Amino acid sequence: MSWQQVSVLLIGLGLYSGITLAESTPVTLDEIEMEDSVSMEPESPEPIAERARKANGMIEQRVQYEERSAGDPFVLTAHKPNYFLPIYYTGKSGDRGTYNNINSDQLQDTEFKFQVSLKFPVAKGVLGRDSKLWFAYTQESYWQAYNSEISAPFRDTNYEPEAFITTEPKLDFSFFGAKLAHINYGIVHQSNGRAEPISRSWNRVYADFIFEHQNTVVSIKPWYRIPESEADDDNADIEDYLGHGELTVVHVINDVTLDVLLRNNLNFSENHGSVRLGVSFPMWGKVRGYAQYFEGYGQSLLDYNNYTRSFGIGFMLSNWL
Repeated sequence: MSWQQVSVLLIGLGLYSGITLAESTPVTLDEIEMEDSVSMEPESPEPIAERARKANGMIEQRVQYEERSAGDPFVLTAHKPNYFLPIYYTGKSGDRGTYNNINSDQLQDTEFKFQVSLKFPVAKGVLGRDSKLWFAYTQESYWQAYNSEISAPFRDTNYEPEAFITTEPKLDFSFFGAKLAHINYGIVHQSNGRAEPISRSWNRVYADFIFEHQNTVVSIKPWYRIPESEADDDNADIEDYLGHGELTVVHVINDVTLDVLLRNNLNFSENHGSVRLGVSFPMWGKVRGYAQYFEGYGQSLLDYNNYTRSFGIGFMLSNWL
């Protein structure tokens, strides 16, 4: 097992357990009896819907949480969901070419997918009193963890640093009953850090319009790809498959979260798109179960122009809301 694989496992275990090491001290019989009477079950957080009710909104309860954690130097704030899917199956659907001189038929259909996504505040009031500038980093990896025949490599990892500004619009605007709660503006780079011929990368600017209605949050996120020279462009046709934006819907039922992501190039003569479905549910303490289904183009940068169908199950460490 390589050091990269060991480090991933240590990060996952650290996030999962939150264990701190302390100097050992003698334990008396009275202390043992007292500990026996204390429940070993971790404290479970309030259901999302209940927190939203107290905070007067799904988004507002998330904002309040981030306000509390942002000032703590020992706390990292989640950006997108953080999850680990130890079982992630992708059905074969066409020739996926080669990976680092490894033929696609040597890759296993079942791999380990995970996403780590963090952000931290940089400045306040950059576009008005309620605006904030953030830096964020998201990493999504597809790990052939069970493929010992080819030394269990990371098949693809997508690196996504970004900077964005969050704003609360003064305009009272609603769309089909959903109120416009936030508008975010950002610039994002995404690449897989590989050399030719499997190098993939692109840069975009975007606006993210976030609506809220009761227990449902909708994100409409159009983007514009920053042009590159023909010599530097690893994937000139990526917009033909990933489109010019995405729609995300998150709905909460008590403490169960359903999420849907849709992309489409809106070209009806050569149509390409994708759908991703997810459901998370409470399991043990702050750890949630998570199941995810994907079908279409652009699941990862390496496969942006390949149609894939995947399903995975595992656990989530931080939710959408």
